[in-house]
Amino acid sequence: MLTADGADQGMQAYDLIRAFGGPNSIESPDLYPINHPGVPHIFEDTDTDVGHHFVFVIHRDTDIDRDRQDITDRQRNEIKTYNRSDDEVKGFENETFVYEWKFKINADMAVSTRFSHFFQLKAVGGSDSQPIITISGAERSGEDGIEIRYSPLQETEILDRTDWSEVTGEWLTAYCRATFSDTGAFRLIVTRMRDDATIFDIDIPTLDLWRGESPDHFVRPKWGIYRSILDRDNLRIEEETVRFAEFRISEVTLTE
Repeated sequence: MLTADGADQGMQAYDLIRAFGGPNSIESPDLYPINHPGVPHIFEDTDTDVGHHFVFVIHRDTDIDRDRQDITDRQRNEIKTYNRSDDEVKGFENETFVYEWKFKINADMAVSTRFSHFFQLKAVGGSDSQPIITISGAERSGEDGIEIRYSPLQETEILDRTDWSEVTGEWLTAYCRATFSDTGAFRLIVTRMRDDATIFDIDIPTLDLWRGESPDHFVRPKWGIYRSILDRDNLRIEEETVRFAEFRISEVTLTE
């Protein structure tokens, strides 16, 4: 689990995240001297809905993608598991994992015609250039929305989508279960905490969720804000925030 312990209480936000995912589990602009140093991009806050939680921030005209000055079309502020994380938080072939968390997108956030990812399941090894699953915000036909994307190799399919106004400014609870195999299974439930309304309920018993080619390849989760800035005019100049709380990763055994 990764749980905030409150601003100016206990461990600092980055220390909590590193204890969960490993020393290089944070890709935040202030950690790179050529990006946006001196301005914390992940910090802790508290409210009456979920209590202690993490706040992720992004700035359209200041933040870039890590220390990559050659990448000018996107920006990120994410946490992840990776090759130096504990094996217990890596999804190897034929394993089933459950990911649970809460998140809240600020009420005024704008999204572009490209992508704004808030969650990814990403392969490490094999055909891993595209994320396997994402929860993303995007404008389509002039309307902002939040959608679940599935990428079998280089293609992308929209599994479900709903209106942006259904989720912004609201705490959401997410449950994601994935079996990582060529004939895997995928279950995703996202509900709105205020009224228990179901935003997404996806149940696909057979879905290719594996991209690896050797036993040490795996699938990892990523949370935060990772977005294209090619469609810059559709994004606000103001700071955007996404709040996250109560991350949990569990390996489970499915029964018939």
